[in-house]
Amino acid sequence: MNTETLFLSITQGISEILPISSSVNLHLFAKLFHFDTFDFGTKIALHCGSLLTFLIYFGREIIDILKGLFTRSKKLKLTFFWPLIVGTIPVVILGFIARNFVKEFDSSFIMGISCAVFGILLFMFDKLAGDSRRAANTFLPSIPKAFIIGCFQAVSIFPGISRLGICITACRFLNIDRKNSILFSMLLAIPSICGSTTLEIVENMNHNATANMFSLNSCMGILLTMLIGLICIRLFVYYMKKHGFLHIAIYRIIIGISLLFM
Repeated sequence: MNTETLFLSITQGISEILPISSSVNLHLFAKLFHFDTFDFGTKIALHCGSLLTFLIYFGREIIDILKGLFTRSKKLKLTFFWPLIVGTIPVVILGFIARNFVKEFDSSFIMGISCAVFGILLFMFDKLAGDSRRAANTFLPSIPKAFIIGCFQAVSIFPGISRLGICITACRFLNIDRKNSILFSMLLAIPSICGSTTLEIVENMNHNATANMFSLNSCMGILLTMLIGLICIRLFVYYMKKHGFLHIAIYRIIIGISLLFM
């Protein structure tokens, strides 16, 4: 594994499981350390590594969700399937329609503004919703709420916003408690990452870009991104549930301002 892939994998592994926008952090650190624009294989490897992190960490929940399709159990966890499906529909539609249009916004200035503004919104809506004792404490978002969260998530196709961050913002806006806002947002990331990665692979299938998808360097990138994510995710989830998003908002503001001058 080369140094560039090593560093990018560590960055992706950490930033994808925090609401700080992995694309912004990859963009910033690539510029700071003068990395070349990383190739298609590395990009796919980073996404696959993060996807595996979520699949492994939420393995038990995913099994329960799938079991819920074949049981009449009234446990809320077993009925998570349809809210996740409904929540994914908006980002699939917008991602497919606007995927080329979004590329026009791929600049340091726009990333910086988006990173800072949506970081502030995350903190504000979390504070407005209050702590878990006063929030609705709804384990399962209803179908209408899931669709609203999905509409928020669809906006994250624009660079700098953070898929996880805007989903948590939407959940808190809908008065879902912090713990379950984080849980649902992370579970919602699984079909979204899977769908966007699949679309990118299909679109590049006829180009030489896909040739290095299965290189040793890419495979090592997948493994390292996954391992870093698994090492950090439990601690980060605990921290967000316990302390909220003030420090994350401050970090996003700092990173956003830094990008404005690059």
